[in-house]
Amino acid sequence: MQKGSTWAIGILFVSLFAFTGWNIIDNPHFLMGETTRVYGKIIEVFPSREVKTFRRRVKYVYAANDKFYFDFINLGTQDKKQAIGNTVQISYSKKNPQNNKVDKFLSDYKNSNAEKYYSIKETGYIEVRLINGIFKYKEYAEKGKIVDNFVGEYLIENDTFHFKQYNFRTDTILINKLELLVVDSKNINQLIETDTNMIFKKIKNSR
Repeated sequence: MQKGSTWAIGILFVSLFAFTGWNIIDNPHFLMGETTRVYGKIIEVFPSREVKTFRRRVKYVYAANDKFYFDFINLGTQDKKQAIGNTVQISYSKKNPQNNKVDKFLSDYKNSNAEKYYSIKETGYIEVRLINGIFKYKEYAEKGKIVDNFVGEYLIENDTFHFKQYNFRTDTILINKLELLVVDSKNINQLIETDTNMIFKKIKNSR
């Protein structure tokens, strides 16, 4: 009788373990607890030239509780081509927003070709790349040393470019170095920062 009870308990334990494991595989939110669904943006694609291998992956960013988070996900061979600026649907844990899962890619592809602008400083220059709603800012000192580097979103309204910088660090105060640029009325290939009158010239792509 005792031996039969032991076998019954063992079978029950194995069944429970198998059921729990299956739920974790079938529903990745099982260990995330209560989740919230948001939309994020792809800010980097690796490798830069899309190849149908499991080495493909993307870096994406999303907002939760007035903070920005980023993560990476590998792409399978059957996943569609992704581009910087594409939208991703994400579920994250309410208890720990860093714990997230990509639900699906929206692939709202527009144009992944970057428009590049630069502005000369006394010691160095600034480069701004505009890619499908995502901007990348790099500030260079002498000898090409990068002294500042960040990424964010931009929105175009008429002749005005509005910028919103992503801040991934919560222990520092965000200093916006780029907020508003307007198209130069005398030269459509130039943008002007209204506060400083700094001019950003467009770099034409060579063919």
